[in-house]
Amino acid sequence: MFVRPASPRDYPRIPPLVEAAFGRHDEGLLVQELREHGDIALEYVATDREELIGHVLMSRLLSPKGCLALAPLSVHPDRQRKGIGSTLVRAITEAAEEQGWTAAFVLGNPHYYGRFGYEVEPADDFDTPFAHEFTAVCVFDEPEFGSLPRELIYPRAF
Repeated sequence: MFVRPASPRDYPRIPPLVEAAFGRHDEGLLVQELREHGDIALEYVATDREELIGHVLMSRLLSPKGCLALAPLSVHPDRQRKGIGSTLVRAITEAAEEQGWTAAFVLGNPHYYGRFGYEVEPADDFDTPFAHEFTAVCVFDEPEFGSLPRELIYPRAF
């Protein structure tokens, strides 16, 4: 398995992979809309030879500035539970920190994402359109994070 930034030649193959992983079209459409609106900040794929087996992206939040949303994370159904998703989350989270983003938010299983530094408690005081108990954050810049406006505004595609 090889993890790398997504390239334009991957773009047509990503929505079908995302749809297969989720078993529905919504998340595949989300990826397409985020791309069309220029909202994607980071995007990685996992490949096995030439086969696309995993994908993850982070989009820019409209508010607070300097923050990202991790979604969606997708692994082909035949390849799930083999560490591919974990490898993708680690890679994209490390890249976000290296690029100087303030924080990355995720809506998902707190136990799963907690392994990668995403915590529910620091996200609790943010207004969000999504369930608080499943909203977690990985903070890269503590001083900056403390001064952020406390409302999460996601890109229109969400």
